[in-house]
Order: sequence, then C-alpha cells, then structure tokens
Amino acid sequence: MKKTSLWVWVYFCPLFSALAHADFVKDSSAELTLRNFYFDRDYKQDPYPYTAARDWAQGIIFNGQSGYTDGTVGFGVDVLAMAGFNLIGDRADDYARSSLLPVNTDNSRDNYYGKIGLTAKAKFKKNELFVGDLVPRLPTIFSSPARLFPQTYRGARFVSNEIPKLQLESFYVDQVRQRDSIHYRDVGTDNINRRFDQSATTDYFYSFGGAYQLNEAYRIRAYQAELHDIYQQQFLGFNGKQPLNEQLTFLSDVRFFNSQEVGKEKIGNVDNQHLSGMFGLNYQNHTLSLGYMQSFGSTGLPFLSGTESPVVLDFMSSDYSNKDEKVYSLRYEYDFKNVKLADISLNGLRFMTRYAKGQDIDLLNYGDKRFKEESMELDLAYKIPEGKLKGLGMRARFSHYRNDMPTDMVFHSANETRLNIDYSFKF
Repeated sequence: MKKTSLWVWVYFCPLFSALAHADFVKDSSAELTLRNFYFDRDYKQDPYPYTAARDWAQGIIFNGQSGYTDGTVGFGVDVLAMAGFNLIGDRADDYARSSLLPVNTDNSRDNYYGKIGLTAKAKFKKNELFVGDLVPRLPTIFSSPARLFPQTYRGARFVSNEIPKLQLESFYVDQVRQRDSIHYRDVGTDNINRRFDQSATTDYFYSFGGAYQLNEAYRIRAYQAELHDIYQQQFLGFNGKQPLNEQLTFLSDVRFFNSQEVGKEKIGNVDNQHLSGMFGLNYQNHTLSLGYMQSFGSTGLPFLSGTESPVVLDFMSSDYSNKDEKVYSLRYEYDFKNVKLADISLNGLRFMTRYAKGQDIDLLNYGDKRFKEESMELDLAYKIPEGKLKGLGMRARFSHYRNDMPTDMVFHSANETRLNIDYSFKF
C-alpha cells in the first residue's frame, strides 16, 4: 500500500465513526483569525541578487475542533484551513522570499493560495491520539508562528495525562508542509551557514518524552528525538516563575540539547551540545532578563528545516546557533496593565526591547578566523482586552542586525520590520 493511501485510510476511518454520532458536536469550538502581515528585511551588505526580502499578505485561518463521541473511546475530528492573499502585487518579484507567500521558479508570487488539513482524534480516559495534520510545540519539533501561517506536519501525536503532574507526549511525522507552501515534502534539515556537509531530507522524524510539574513554580522537560539517518537529539530543560515576595517574581528558562549524527549520516558529522538560559526579575509592570547561550562540539545545532532554532533566545534576523558561538543578551519588558493616560486605560499594551551579541563563531571553512553578530530589537504590541473589538491585536517589530560574516552565509546584516494586525473571534 502506498504511503499516501495509508494516511488517507488512517485519517478517515475514525472520522466516519465520529460522524455517526451527533454528540461530538456539543463540545466543538471554532476560531477564525484574520491576519494582515507586512515583512521587510532590508539588507545592509551585499548579499545574493536581492536588496531585500519583502512581502505583504492577508491571511485567513480557520481552526475548528470537535468534541468527542460518547463511549469508552471517543472519536472526533479537527480542521485547520488557511488562505493567503498577495497584497504587494508584482513588486514582490524583485525581492527575496520571506516565507509569507509561495515563490515560483521565476521568483514571482501567486495572487492567492490555500491549504486545508484534517486531524482525526481518539480519546480514552486521559489519553489522546491525533492522526493527520499536526502543529507541534515541543523543543525538538516546533511549528513556527513567526509568519503568516505555521508549518503543519503529517503524522501522529499521542498525549497522556494519566499520571498527576506528568504529561507524556510523542510525535511521529514523515512529511511537512512549510509556512509558505501548499505541498507536503519529506522532513529534513537545512545546512544553515554551512554548519554541516549539506542539507538533506529523510523518511521520518520521531520524538517522545514528557513534562513534569515539580510544584506551582517549576516544570522540568525531557525529550528524545531522531531525524532518521541524519541526527538524534536529547533535550533537558526547566522553567518557572518563583514569587520572592508580593511584588517580585524570579523567572527562569534553561535548555540543553545534545545532538549527534545517526544512521547513514546524510548531512555528515553532527556533534553539538548547546546550553541556553534566561533569568529575569518581574517587578510590578517591569521585567528585566539576562540571557546566555553557548554552543559546544564540532558543529552547530541541528533542527528541522523551515523552523527557528529551539533555543531560549529567539531573535528575528538570526538563530545565533553557530559552532562555538557564545551569546550574551539583555531584555526589558513593560506591561501597561493598570496604566492610564488622560483617563484612557492602556491595558493590553506591551513593550519589549532586547539586545544580543554573539561572538567566537567558527564557520568551519575559514581556518582560525572567528566572527561575530549582534542585534537590537524593539517590539510594541496592543490587544484590545474587552468590548466589541475584543480579539483585535496590532504588533510592530523592528530589528537592527549586523554581522561580519562572508556574504555567502544565510544571515546578512539587515534592518528588519514586521507589522501585524490580527483579529480573532470564536463561535
């Protein structure tokens, strides 16, 4: 039986069973999101043929989730449908791809595109099985929310909450539909900044592990993952919010990845141990955090293609995950809750700025020479908290990123602007 035929059968067998029972409708929910996204990465050094990566698009995202049928084993189905529209027109043809819109072989963008995913699900006590389109949020496999649409993976997910305070979770996926694509492709990894011998795809990826809530403040997580014939990876992390007194809270997030080549070694040698941590203090509306990351081993950190690096410091214009790289970061946030300006409440308004510097970067093919990168980012977001326009959000982000790497690397010095207007409502 062909792989595609097998997946279709697995999708729809539980689905037809669910539709035979009307009770699964009573606990259903649906959310519609309208997302307007402008992306502008203006290069400040001489990269390949394009002076910028620039797109403007309107997205529509429908997320429908059924309840479960009655019985010992309940069945249901989820639907994720997405449609994107090109608002910048033919002008986008002069710019590099931004992952907002599909790009044709001649670098043109279509006027619109759409995709739909179905997920059959079953529930037994506190155990759930999902088969179909998946949007994972694990450190080892993560669907990026940083563009118009997230990635979706084709596969199976199992979640168990039988043991108090412990959530066990596993994924098996064989194909991915990237953020700006309507087509499924084999899972794989990219060769960012030539950290490995080459990029490669493979037959499947799996990950399993769990998260344990130690107490009200702290959680620990541990996962094992393998991208078949490419790399295996172990993850260990903890994070939490510990109140120190009535007004002061200590924040922490520490992540460790250990990665090695496996099987046929399709991208060559993989040898990386990556440690990242962020520690902060929250006082009333203010949060100040310090972060540090360091990469050990003979290669950079591997992760699935099309996503962001799963480390604790997530920046707009670079992943800061090169071989031997040491990264220092400072972050400040202000939440305008309970703040008024001329009797106008500013609840829902948030401001963030952060700075990072990465140094001692080994690009492998340049002898003993070491490189550096740094960025400064600003983020201003407002989401209407109540009233008729509740669910309407606006966000503006800016990044000033510079590096001294050769221009044939993936990341280039750039000024980057992202503007979002999202409106979500449930029905």
